[in-house]
Amino acid sequence: MYGLEYSSLIIDINLAFICLILGLFHYCDIGKFFEKVTGIIGLATGIIQFVLTLVYVCYSGYIFTNDDPEDSKYFKADSKGIVATWDVTKSKYKCNFYDKDDEDALYAKYSDLGKKVYNYDKDIYQTASTDKVKKCIYNYDSNEYKNFADDCNGGEGYVKGNSGEKYSICDELYVQFSSSFSNKYIYDRWVTTIIFACFIIACFLFKSDGSGL
Repeated sequence: MYGLEYSSLIIDINLAFICLILGLFHYCDIGKFFEKVTGIIGLATGIIQFVLTLVYVCYSGYIFTNDDPEDSKYFKADSKGIVATWDVTKSKYKCNFYDKDDEDALYAKYSDLGKKVYNYDKDIYQTASTDKVKKCIYNYDSNEYKNFADDCNGGEGYVKGNSGEKYSICDELYVQFSSSFSNKYIYDRWVTTIIFACFIIACFLFKSDGSGL
């Protein structure tokens, strides 16, 4: 995706510079005899830039909504930070976002990183600091389970509590809460990039009819 982003940027800048030079020629009444040629050049560069940037936007949007961070994965949680709920009938914790057909369903996607539960929020952080919630954070002070995703997948959507039993006070298990805004910054930058790319596409559409020269 980075390769596509930089290549589209470089090509867009080069083609835009060519159109700028041609536009200056028109403004200064230079090159009247090849006015039709410059119109064709403007149309062609507009189409090339439109297609290239559109491919980037589509691919970036797909990664944004379907992929999770490889270097720092976060388990998917609801607005309260809950990842699993005690099921009385099974005597196990049910993994709330388990999907037997998608092993990555348990992980938060890039599009989820803007949510409060993955960033510092005063109210959520104060709640997470209470003993009740701290003792119910999955793997909190425990070496028994190393990977929540492996446990959920291995247990077909269920995980056991400490020593195979329910944590004494935990009806729900929580994600590890964040004390920074780093995930929000990633989310905001990504969304901003997509929005500006869409704006650039709109400009290419205007230019591709020749009126932009």
